[in-house]
Amino acid sequence: MKSQTVGLIASVLFGMQAAAQAPYQMVFQDEFEGDQLDTNIWEYMIGNGQNYGNAGWGNNESQYYTSLSSNVNVSGGSLNIIARQQNYMGYNYTSARIRTQNNLDIKYGKIEARMKLPSTQGIWPAFWMLPTNSPYGGWAAGGEIDIMESINVANTVHGTLHFGGQWPNNTSAGGSYSPGVDFSADFHTYTIEWEPDTMRWYVDGTLYRSLSRANWWSSNAPDNDRAPFDHQFHLLLNCAVGGNWPGYPNGSSVFPQQFQIDYIRVYQRVQAPFGGTAAVLPGVLEAEEFDEGYPGDAYFDCDIDNNGGAFRTGVDVDIEAIPSGGFNVGYICAADWMEYTVDVQTPGEYNAVARVASDPGAGAFRIERDGTDLTGAVNIPATGGWQTYVDVPFTITLQAGVQTLRLQNATFNGDRFNIDRITFESAVDCVADTNGDGVLSPADFSAWVAAFNAQASECDQNGDGSCTPADFSAWVANYNAGC
Repeated sequence: MKSQTVGLIASVLFGMQAAAQAPYQMVFQDEFEGDQLDTNIWEYMIGNGQNYGNAGWGNNESQYYTSLSSNVNVSGGSLNIIARQQNYMGYNYTSARIRTQNNLDIKYGKIEARMKLPSTQGIWPAFWMLPTNSPYGGWAAGGEIDIMESINVANTVHGTLHFGGQWPNNTSAGGSYSPGVDFSADFHTYTIEWEPDTMRWYVDGTLYRSLSRANWWSSNAPDNDRAPFDHQFHLLLNCAVGGNWPGYPNGSSVFPQQFQIDYIRVYQRVQAPFGGTAAVLPGVLEAEEFDEGYPGDAYFDCDIDNNGGAFRTGVDVDIEAIPSGGFNVGYICAADWMEYTVDVQTPGEYNAVARVASDPGAGAFRIERDGTDLTGAVNIPATGGWQTYVDVPFTITLQAGVQTLRLQNATFNGDRFNIDRITFESAVDCVADTNGDGVLSPADFSAWVAAFNAQASECDQNGDGSCTPADFSAWVANYNAGC
């Protein structure tokens, strides 16, 4: 059995412009190879729903779910859920239902399965999601995401969201796809792209329905435009018999019916440096070039959308154009933060300068790495205008290599501020950096040659006060020693 979690990413983007989206990366796959269901991931749900506080599974269904191999097994490279007409535990039908709750919980991503559907009157296969720990109350205030459902004859598939108030004050939205295909004749791939602000349903790569956050809501979170689909959900697979929606088997129905799943794969957008390359330090961090990724992973803003309307217009962070040129991250409020992937080429102490503005109050921020405060509070004065910038110096000690720094708002009294950029200059005396760009590179050799020819002070690498060929050997030694 190959069931692999490839480092599920803690949650949490969309609203990002396509050009600025972090790429999808597979974080989970179950290929259903071997001969056993991976119960480290999947849990059998047994019975008629009564043990789960949901008798009849909420739909007056006719089956009793079991973990018997005659109802659920892994063989031939697929998971097989088999609905049978048989007397069992007082019911006339048996089938299976499994879930990943607390074993594989997902917030945002692309979720897909390659499946072959059953087809007969009264059959109801489903690949869907429920909230793992809903902060918004019971069904459907907490939401439901139906990736694929089919009822009766398998010529139509459905993708649906359930939301609103708790039953019976709930509602739904979604779409259906009927391309003239018998979905029981072969395997097809069913996909949902779940982003913070958008849901998209696909069959075999064809988009057939898209909904935005304007199409859903939760009565228990009226001020949260993303609720209830902004927290962790888990996967479910089942094949029901009968129920309120499909109706019930009749004389035309044929059993057993088999729901086959070839694989399930989950992808998420991984946090990545803006533009794909870590910012080099010493150097300049432009505030608006924070990492790409989901909100809550790469950044957090106290309100939804880019209310500054500039640059990365699809992300939540408020970015404004600066009249004198460039962009700022604006109106940074309590609890806001942004992360930056940086490549520190010169470890040690840095003299840093933040270009900031605030009106009418003041503010503060700190820089963290892995939860460790590296700077303490860097206090920002009231500058007399949102576009009236001042330079605020501070010091920070950085270790070498690629790492993620978090700029965390440290203001908790309601004051807000704008930040344009932070300049980092090494406090270490690095004499081999002859071009003065703060980074050791082959360009420094050309700069040393120019300094030697001009008999400039940068040529003096051995500190004897003169510029001689001996300084070349000293420059090589200084370069190799680093800064």
